[in-house]
Amino acid sequence: MNTEHTLVYDAPAAHWLEALPLGNGRLGAMVFGGRALPEGAAGGAREHRFQLNDGSAWSGSPHSQNLEPQFSRERADGILAETRRLIRDGDYASAHEALKELQHRHSQSYLPFADLYLNIGLSGGQGSPAAANHAGYSRSLDLARAVNSTRYEVDGRSVTVEAFASHDPSVLVISVETDAPQGLDLNLRLDSQLRILHRSGSPALAALELKMPADVAPSHDGGRVEYSDHDSFSLQGAVVAAWEHNGTEAAADDGALAATGVRHAVIHVTTETTFMGLGQRPEGTASDAVAAARETLDAATAAGRDELLARHEESHGRLYDSSRLSLDAPAWTGTNTGHRLLAANAHPDGPLAADPGLAVLLFNYGRYLLISSSRTGTPGSRKGTAWRGTPANLQGIWNDKLPAPWSSNFTTNINLQMNYWGAEPTGLAECAEPLFALIEAMQETGAATAKEYYGARGWAVHHNSDIWGYSKPVGHGAHSPEWSFWPVAGLWLVRHLWEHLRFGTLDNAKDGAEAGGRFASDTAWPAIRSAAEFALDLLLEFPDGTLGTSPSTSPENSFTAPLPDGATGRAAAAESSTLDLTLIRDVFLMLGSLARDLGLETDPVVAEAQAALPRLSEPAPGRGGRLREWLADPEEWEPEHRHVSHLYLAYPGDTPLTPVLEAAVATSLDGRGDESTGWSLTWKILLRARLRQPGKVSDLLRLYFRDMATDRGSQSGGLYPNLFGAHPPFQIDGNLGFVAGLAECLVQSHRTSDGVPEIELLPALPRELPDGAAHRLRARPGVEVDLEWKDGRLAGATFTSPKARNVAIRHGDGVQVLHLEPLQATVLNLAFFSKAGKPA
Repeated sequence: MNTEHTLVYDAPAAHWLEALPLGNGRLGAMVFGGRALPEGAAGGAREHRFQLNDGSAWSGSPHSQNLEPQFSRERADGILAETRRLIRDGDYASAHEALKELQHRHSQSYLPFADLYLNIGLSGGQGSPAAANHAGYSRSLDLARAVNSTRYEVDGRSVTVEAFASHDPSVLVISVETDAPQGLDLNLRLDSQLRILHRSGSPALAALELKMPADVAPSHDGGRVEYSDHDSFSLQGAVVAAWEHNGTEAAADDGALAATGVRHAVIHVTTETTFMGLGQRPEGTASDAVAAARETLDAATAAGRDELLARHEESHGRLYDSSRLSLDAPAWTGTNTGHRLLAANAHPDGPLAADPGLAVLLFNYGRYLLISSSRTGTPGSRKGTAWRGTPANLQGIWNDKLPAPWSSNFTTNINLQMNYWGAEPTGLAECAEPLFALIEAMQETGAATAKEYYGARGWAVHHNSDIWGYSKPVGHGAHSPEWSFWPVAGLWLVRHLWEHLRFGTLDNAKDGAEAGGRFASDTAWPAIRSAAEFALDLLLEFPDGTLGTSPSTSPENSFTAPLPDGATGRAAAAESSTLDLTLIRDVFLMLGSLARDLGLETDPVVAEAQAALPRLSEPAPGRGGRLREWLADPEEWEPEHRHVSHLYLAYPGDTPLTPVLEAAVATSLDGRGDESTGWSLTWKILLRARLRQPGKVSDLLRLYFRDMATDRGSQSGGLYPNLFGAHPPFQIDGNLGFVAGLAECLVQSHRTSDGVPEIELLPALPRELPDGAAHRLRARPGVEVDLEWKDGRLAGATFTSPKARNVAIRHGDGVQVLHLEPLQATVLNLAFFSKAGKPA
């Protein structure tokens, strides 16, 4: 067992945050591993639970965006005009309240789909589970193979249950093996928290036909779950399981499967819905979904388990092996990853000082989770070749609650974006395709929102979205604008299209430059151009001739404001947040650069954007030397707030940091403090890495790797027993963002040196990771980087580019320009850096 590629446990999962995730980008499963049934259960039976999700199983439909309230131009203009007047007059508290009138309802919720329960016991009714201490029991998740295994003994006879989520075809494959001569009794049943329209079964097949809710409100709005008789207002779907075995069929409850004397069994499970694509209306019925699911199962059965496993390992391995990280550190030798985390946290110098291999395990786990929750292809027979997948949501592809925490939606003011920060630098650009598809869908719904709310061109998306491309401001007229009003999510999202081009990943495709050109012209250009149009129409001219935004929020922060009665309160809307202006500036710069590449410099929107650029106020220090968060630099209401939206310019943005700006960013981080939620800790790791502060990275890592056995409140992150990241509760952005964070400590490539792309090595190596190697990390503009370090010093590096190009390699205080020939590894001359690269 490679302990940096494996999660292992010596007991079944007692709850969901101990279960282990499988997924193929569409079908997700949480595997619990066979809890012992009550004493006296026949044959020492264990219940194996597989909690199932389908990435397309959400409440609502495109109709959800069109529910009341709708806003006339006159009404929306009136609310915005009054809010701007109040802000201009300094009555921020009243502006805060006035802005609530612009709120719509809520985005829809990601749903738990179904549960498969598989009871396994010795045939003949004899035997009992292993002793209470689970001697002989183990369950594991092999990240490199994406295979879950559970092994235990009953009366000295072995039982092995393995599962994997095949990508093509889309099926969960479960195999059961035993060496017990009498075989096993198997009982399989399906259930769901959704509305069950029909339950059916035959000797070898079980199915549930399901209806999804037409509306699910977030928990903070009551958590109402409402169904509709109107088929176009919600999805329908099905979960179908079929099995093959060498035993004898037995009597079973309605819709269940049962067999006895089984020594070998293979179960195929698939899900299907009437979802037709992001932003598209549902089509069909639950019975259509059953028929499509059965076609998928027929294909799986025809291929056979061995063939499916071989395909699965190749498909998963192609992505998983696209980059690699290793440390020269003692291997962990325990039997329970949850206990490993607890033991590491008991070390006085912190978890990674005790067990640095945990950093590699979390890096591998984060990449595994992105591969498992965000992939294209394998659409199922109803969706044809246009299926582009669904992006990883707040919980990736895994959720067992209705309603889900924060609706498990696409939260677009940091969390959705953070899910994909690690994709490009670690060779998983392919996994970002579902995000690009969502951005495309949002341009249609967002154009309607831009026109309805702002009378603007282009497209606008606010704080929350879903698979229908919901784009309106949420809140039901009751919630704080600090998170419900923020119309520039689209400007942040298009950075992912821009980074996809900057990393040059399409240079490595078979059709190389042609594919890159199509992505630039057909995907990136229309999205960025339209985002720029919205930004231009959002800007206002201020009395001093500058351009800015009003009302303007900085997600999800607020500031101190006087109340009408003379007391002090909080408000969230002012003029020109730093984030607003940074996003607008970035989009205008992206547009200009892309226009030059595509020969579109004369485009009228490009001309408008270039004229507006010099009129945008520049970021600057404010109170206490911190980067001001709004133009007027009001006093912070919550100085240690988890969001650091105004620091976007340092990461994921790439604004050149002058010494003054760099000091302001660092002072802001110092003021916010280290303690925070899981995803916020990850963002701070990235920011400290950009500032080349390895000591502060180490401080944050110590907090990130805390176990969640101790309740430290809702603003203190860490890791659950299955290593899911905690906000708390579970949010996957902390896991996925960690991948980017560690990569950024090793390689950075957002700067240029005298016009030459610059790649910096070991800019923020944490002291807990003094010896190691990384292979095939990606750097802008499409260069693969291999590097080794020893005692905190660079020990070697090679660079491979698909194209001939010059790159400037920075390490410490030295910069060396290399010429790279196509697909030829170029070795760095370490002697050049003999005076650089001191240990962190």
